This record gives sequence, C-alpha cells and structure tokens, in this order.
Amino acid sequence: MDLGAGRTAWWLQLALVIATIVLILQNTKQALLPARQTTIVWCAEIAVLAGVLVLRSGWGRDNRWAEEQRRLGTLANNFYEPRREALLNGGAVFGGTFGGFLWGLATWATVLSGMRRAVVGRGLFDFEAATVMGAITGGVVGAVAGLAIGHVWEANHRRKRAARSTTHA
Repeated sequence: MDLGAGRTAWWLQLALVIATIVLILQNTKQALLPARQTTIVWCAEIAVLAGVLVLRSGWGRDNRWAEEQRRLGTLANNFYEPRREALLNGGAVFGGTFGGFLWGLATWATVLSGMRRAVVGRGLFDFEAATVMGAITGGVVGAVAGLAIGHVWEANHRRKRAARSTTHA
C-alpha cells in the first residue's frame, strides 16, 4: 500500500476528516460520545493526525535502496518491499480490529443510555460511531506500528546479509 500515492492517500485523509468531525461534534448537542470521553477523543484525533503525517512523510520507505543493494552485491530490490507492505497492512488490520473492539466495549453504555431515554436508535448510532472511531484510530496507529516494525526488520536483515556476505567473501 503506497500511502504516498493518490489512490490510497485519500483513505488517510478520510480517516482524518472523520476523526475531526467526531471531535468537532463532541462539544455540541450532537456529540456522538459521552462528555467524559472528550479527552479520549482529543487523544485519538492527535494520534490520527500524527499517524497520517508519519504515513504520508515517506519515513521507513526504501529511499536508499540502490546503494544498499549495491553494497550487498545485487541490484534486485524485490525482497523487502512486499514484506514491509505486508507488515504495514497487517498492523493496520490488527490495529483497526483491536481499536474498534476496544472502543465498542468501552462505549457499550451509550446503547443502554439510549434505551433509558427511549431513543434506542440514537444510542445505537452513537455506539456505532464510537466503534468506527476506534477502528479508524487503531488502523492508523497500527499502520504506523507496522511501518516501524518493517523498518526495523529491514535494517536488521540488511545488516545480517551484509555481515554474511563479508564472512563468505
């Protein structure tokens, strides 16, 4: 998933827009989450913003691959990119699933609150919005974690390959 490309970058922008809308609504009568969770919504907004900036920055990508591959004695660079991409996507899926589950579990009381006020539909909508917000936040944070893990893995693997090639030479 090339997060710098136009076809996938809009997902990150959409995630940021949704998180911002939830945050803006938090201080109005149309708040999607209970008032006691405003701090959590602010933290989620900051995490999504920072994650989008990191994912769009190009950090952890293969920007010096030509000299690294030349140092290893080959020009082919088809080994690291798919593995880094798999770690990034796996982190995003895991983070999104975990975040959605965690936020859903933490805001289950909104459905109960809607039942008590005789507006079950509104309570269910707020619960779903919280779950989506958790999935968005978790997905972006998980993608950043996957990117960092992929970067560390690649650096270690390249170092080990270089050490092996010097001992066999």
